[in-house]
Amino acid sequence: MKLQENLITLGMYVPLIVVFVICIALEIFLANRQSRWPGLVLPGCWLLPALFVLPNVFLNALSEAESASGMLLALLVPVILLAPMLVLLAIYWFCRRRRKNREQIEKMKIQDL
Repeated sequence: MKLQENLITLGMYVPLIVVFVICIALEIFLANRQSRWPGLVLPGCWLLPALFVLPNVFLNALSEAESASGMLLALLVPVILLAPMLVLLAIYWFCRRRRKNREQIEKMKIQDL
């Protein structure tokens, strides 16, 4: 029985992981575009639902927290909800910085000629 429950739980998370991996690949593609705005679309898409859900989930978690560990878990709820957005923003920042460095190197090569 325990193995079957674990497989069902794993089956629930696999599609979420696949969707997030696809979002990461799409974020890398969009962040490397010429314009900076397409790379900010996916983090914004993760942020908007989190902002609507976050107050309700946070207040429910705080109201049901009976001990200090429950309170700590309630304080971790916003971090968990905003973690995908933070990962996508980190990817965006890294890709844009790498792109800017490449463009500066290209300019230096052109000036050296």
